[in-house]
Amino acid sequence: MQTYISILRGINVSGQKKINMAELKALYETFNFKNVRTYIQSGNVIFEYKQIDPQKLSKQIEQIIAPKYHFEVSVIIRLANEIEHVLNINPFLTKNNIDISKLHVSFLSETPKQIDIDKIKILD
Repeated sequence: MQTYISILRGINVSGQKKINMAELKALYETFNFKNVRTYIQSGNVIFEYKQIDPQKLSKQIEQIIAPKYHFEVSVIIRLANEIEHVLNINPFLTKNNIDISKLHVSFLSETPKQIDIDKIKILD
């Protein structure tokens, strides 16, 4: 079994695309996902499942959600060890006087185009 984190994009924001986390947990459990846990009303779900391509898994979850809630939700999947790695390599943790409660990370559903990466590098 592999531990996955699914991040449902754009749900429960300003009353849009509302999904109750207890219902979402139950929905995940009907598809043989194990040890399902949700985090507040965020749309973040931790669960265990057989090893499968994360992209394929995200599409499966999107197809589970759409007919039940009558709207589409983009789902990003990350492995638990990927999240741990991101936390461990955070360059800001080596800085003095950093309030770690103010640090954030964003995950993209696909690799950005090089031209977009270059635009961000200019801001550095």
